Amino acid sequence: MEADLEREVEAAAVAEAAASNNVDSIPSASSSSGVPLSPLHLVVLGHVDAGKSSLMGRLLHELGLVSARDDHKFQRDAAAAGKGSFAWAWVLDERPEERERGVTVDVAMTRFNTRRFAVTLLDAPGHRDFVPNMIAGAAQADAALLLVDGSPGGFEAGFSEGTGGLHGTPGGQTREHAVLARSLGIEQMAVVISKLDTVGYDKARFDTIRAALLPYLKSVGFKESSLQWLPASGPLGENLVGPPQDPNLAAWWTSGPHVVGAIDAFNPRERATSKPLRMPITDVFKSKTGAIVLGGKVEGGALKPGSKVVLVPGPSQPFSVRSLEASGSPTHLVRAGDSVEVALVAGHGGGAGGGGAIDPSNVAAGAVLCHPDFPAVLVTRFELRVVVLDVPVPLLRGHVVTLHAHVAREEGHITALLATLDPRTGDVIKSRPRCLTKGQTALVEVTAVRGLVLEEYADYRALGRVALREGGRTLAVGIVTRLLE
Repeated sequence: MEADLEREVEAAAVAEAAASNNVDSIPSASSSSGVPLSPLHLVVLGHVDAGKSSLMGRLLHELGLVSARDDHKFQRDAAAAGKGSFAWAWVLDERPEERERGVTVDVAMTRFNTRRFAVTLLDAPGHRDFVPNMIAGAAQADAALLLVDGSPGGFEAGFSEGTGGLHGTPGGQTREHAVLARSLGIEQMAVVISKLDTVGYDKARFDTIRAALLPYLKSVGFKESSLQWLPASGPLGENLVGPPQDPNLAAWWTSGPHVVGAIDAFNPRERATSKPLRMPITDVFKSKTGAIVLGGKVEGGALKPGSKVVLVPGPSQPFSVRSLEASGSPTHLVRAGDSVEVALVAGHGGGAGGGGAIDPSNVAAGAVLCHPDFPAVLVTRFELRVVVLDVPVPLLRGHVVTLHAHVAREEGHITALLATLDPRTGDVIKSRPRCLTKGQTALVEVTAVRGLVLEEYADYRALGRVALREGGRTLAVGIVTRLLE
């Protein structure tokens, strides 16, 4: 069975390389001209109230994905709740508490097509209380839109630094979102400066924000050549799918991209189809047929109905894939880079056959679906190369942290400070330092209480990145250099 799958993957890759210049795509996604579209997972980041949900809701409307009936309902219900200005955000913010507070809590997911991409849109929460949810969204992303509030005082609030000391307060989320996005492997980003209508589309305001933000983005690892900059107004629909119509903006934004154009300018990420299957689980639910359905993004390998798989952590016996859905449609094959819903049954009940149901309590978000012959490993102790961020106090051995890796979260602590390193060469500066402070690069040993599914970064980038957080702050970000136990 697996040999057949390998041959099918190879044949599909060869066919697509000839047809589309080696750009992979979900089989069912194609442009209006029939050319296959590449999958792109796009996360929308930014400080709370930057207008992320409003801009994306209006974008979906401009793309024709919001019906007139739903449009009217959102406008009516938002006005009735005294939140008329949030109507576009309600396209994505569906939970009652999100609509009541005007704050995104969960990562909202939707899909749309551009000229080049089948986009899976991940609208991440901006409030610092929900950064763990933001991390889960960004961990799946190939590229990001960073929304920055261009209104008076808006950028400054989102970009502010926290106060120091043990009882200091975290700063705005623009900084932390940018750091986390880069640490989670996002290399391409479009910075959308929104709400410029509040300052009459003043070009000087746009230039001031860009001049302040660019050095910071470069300092956390973004290349200037991988960044795009553009203005937009979500509620007014300016510069979303076409050139701006407002004369004040059109007077100076004459050749730059609109939002959809910026998305189409991203480069598709290389797919790890030759690696063993790895699919971190983001969602678990039970279908009407009794099958357990797992949602997530395939980070490596491939799947088809009938494939045998195992969950780590999870029961020791293999499961079988009953069916697959990608982009909301049934499909016979998914590969690295695809978002998918996998219906599993116990035993060998793949395809149209039988197979018993799986106990949902045996499956948890953050587990990883693997090939049974090449399973991932649940590790409790591992080595990280980290960069220390703006910590309120120096990091010491024994420091308790929350660990974030792909979509998993686990409590842990720093077991040992092994060395400080030269960030450019990796050479050891000092062995066994007593503490770590802001800006240092270091090698540390970390213990996870119940374990995490990790891979060494050199082998599997998507499963080899870890963020260390405490009390609403990201203390350090790093890559896995060694799995210990």
